[in-house]
Amino acid sequence: MSLRVKCLAAALALSSSFSAIAAPTTYLAPAAERDAAAGASKAYSHLSAKIPTALYDVDGLAERLDYDPEAAIAYVRDEIAYDPYLGVMRGPEGTISAAAGSSWDQAVLLAALINSMAGEAMLVKGKLKTGDAERLLITSLQPRDALPTPLSTDDVTRALKPYVPQAKLASITRKSKEDEASEPARIAGLSKDAADLARRLTSRLNSAGVELATSDMQETRALIDEVAEEYVWVRYRETPNDPWQDIHPAFQGVADPVVTPEEYLAGSVPEDRLHQVEIRLEIERKTGSKLERVSIMEPYRRPAANLARTQISIGITPNTVRPDGEASYFLPIVNQMLPERAQAFTLLGQAASAEDVAAGPAVFATVSGKFGDVAGTLGSTSGDAENAPHLSGVILTVLYIAPGGKTMRVERRLTDFRGGMPEHPSQKVSFHGIFDVNVGPENGARAMKELLDATAVTVRSLPYYKALIDGKITPEDVVEHPAFSAEQTKRLWQAMLLAGNSFNEGAPDGARLLRTAPMISMQRTEHSVNENGIFQQSVDILVDGTRALSQAGGQARLSPQGNLVQGLRTTLVEHSLGHGSENADWRKLRVDTVLKDQASAEAWSREAGFSPWLHDRLMADMAHGETLIMLKTDTVTRPRWWRIDARTGQTLGMGGTGGSALKEYDDLKKFISGGLTAAGLAYGVNSCVSSYSDDPGMLACCTAGNVALTAATGAATNAGNALLAGGLKNIGASALAIVATELKFEVTVGLVSSTLPIPDEVCGAILK
Repeated sequence: MSLRVKCLAAALALSSSFSAIAAPTTYLAPAAERDAAAGASKAYSHLSAKIPTALYDVDGLAERLDYDPEAAIAYVRDEIAYDPYLGVMRGPEGTISAAAGSSWDQAVLLAALINSMAGEAMLVKGKLKTGDAERLLITSLQPRDALPTPLSTDDVTRALKPYVPQAKLASITRKSKEDEASEPARIAGLSKDAADLARRLTSRLNSAGVELATSDMQETRALIDEVAEEYVWVRYRETPNDPWQDIHPAFQGVADPVVTPEEYLAGSVPEDRLHQVEIRLEIERKTGSKLERVSIMEPYRRPAANLARTQISIGITPNTVRPDGEASYFLPIVNQMLPERAQAFTLLGQAASAEDVAAGPAVFATVSGKFGDVAGTLGSTSGDAENAPHLSGVILTVLYIAPGGKTMRVERRLTDFRGGMPEHPSQKVSFHGIFDVNVGPENGARAMKELLDATAVTVRSLPYYKALIDGKITPEDVVEHPAFSAEQTKRLWQAMLLAGNSFNEGAPDGARLLRTAPMISMQRTEHSVNENGIFQQSVDILVDGTRALSQAGGQARLSPQGNLVQGLRTTLVEHSLGHGSENADWRKLRVDTVLKDQASAEAWSREAGFSPWLHDRLMADMAHGETLIMLKTDTVTRPRWWRIDARTGQTLGMGGTGGSALKEYDDLKKFISGGLTAAGLAYGVNSCVSSYSDDPGMLACCTAGNVALTAATGAATNAGNALLAGGLKNIGASALAIVATELKFEVTVGLVSSTLPIPDEVCGAILK
């Protein structure tokens, strides 16, 4: 068996064995390797223990506050800034991590703290007077302290000192200081580029008769009304014998408002005050000229606050692949499991319960009876084959439901067979996507702690990965070996939150970019034969609600111009972070035309020769009432455009696969994580063999990384870009990423390079 095949077999065995129950086995790794692995694991656990739980957990914060309700009140009032969005978007843990929240999120956090301290607290809802609402809105523009940092670069370098030469660590520290010193110039250059681009695009908009206002008083008044209607505070008492007291943390210690209680809430937050996300999957079946959609799963709906602490993996997978390379049927997968009411489907557009199909695919013979003799029709020469049903597409729908019920619907056609079946349709149907829900800036403590804890587990297993590759353990042994036990089912690669101020445009005091809705993004992995390989990954921003707020004459005003500049700026940052090609640089792409309405978009799409899929993307953006600035690109198959809301100034760089910008604000950037299909695992293992065929130890480390990445649903940090994300002034959250980057340990997965927190020197020390 070749080394490449052996590694692939090992990786596939491991990736499917993480839920196995440990059992005794005869193989024991050499004592030196086990001791070294245990030492490294202890170092990562020690780093994890240094991260205070008070930075992300209600119970941990209550303990730090010594279970004193007065201290909890002071903490939320003084440390949690006010953000003017509706309802509950972050939840108590997210509000601690972000050090900011709406009046709802602030009140939910304070009530949770007091209740955990044996006090009694409830939420109270009432409508503010206009003057108090205006005063509260101004509060959101007050200067804020930098988010606390979970770890420092010194913490990480000290932990790795036994494994990394001192000269190397000194070099890392020196480079960190150099980056910090050069940070102001880099930020200034980025801001200038965004401002220049904003002037050029604004000029083209004006020439096309589209005016972007410098301020929007109508929307500002609407925002003030929302702030007044959505106001919530806390009523509490420490013991049943104490009188009730009202606490208004949103007003930051200034004069409390005079407001009449309208509703008392004890227990859970009403569902209609939650920001929620729903995901649907449907197939589209074409019979003659008729298109029909069939749901293939129960809609998956969760509060945004819950989803912000994890990720959603969703995909379409074939049951098996026949000798001809095609699948008998396909199944929807959510978080590595069949979703509720899962429907299996075929290339003929037939659908049946996944449970029924599990008994045998012959069930489709019964299903096909509803449509007549499909197989016979397809094989006939009578001309009726054109009217036989067949799969014409797979459609993903994401709904964002705002508090109050207002819904934004975004569709993505994952598969498009409306023009006929391609040569290998099964490859085009299969896909894997990872959803991230970002509710704003965070300190990164929770994600870093989970990453370190999981890495401590993985490090202990490295000697056994090496043994598997060396043939001392067979793939069959893996299922029962304690080194690959159920403990590995932890999410091994949480997306880390990298602090820094690349996204801080140096705005003057009294200006802020506000998140009014979660950013919902998807990283999609699909089979796509191209010049670089057989897998293609794309980032798609599905929902991204922001507003720019500024202060003038003592009043808060929404600023469409400010929102435009920030949208342009973050698109430029994303291009740089993603190592975008020179000929796709947004700053250099010239404007082709401005599309203001459906009719102009329809005409332009036809003239450009867009495929049905690209045409759908263009029209979907136009349907949201946006103005599109089309850019000149090298090929019609890869168009680019700016999507601009002339009313709010919200801007996003778009392409055929959706949004390609990562919009964040002020201090923090959350990287979109990478996803892998099972075939992608094979591709990554091939890369490991190519890189480390003569080094069994490093080959084991590389394979371990690929297996961990796949088994954990593909949530990975592109930490190799940490240095670009910002300097070290406030970046404790990215200290580990910087060290890993500088130590050059990378696992190449398809077209994505993801840095692991186990550098070369650590692997080398364990597996010498």
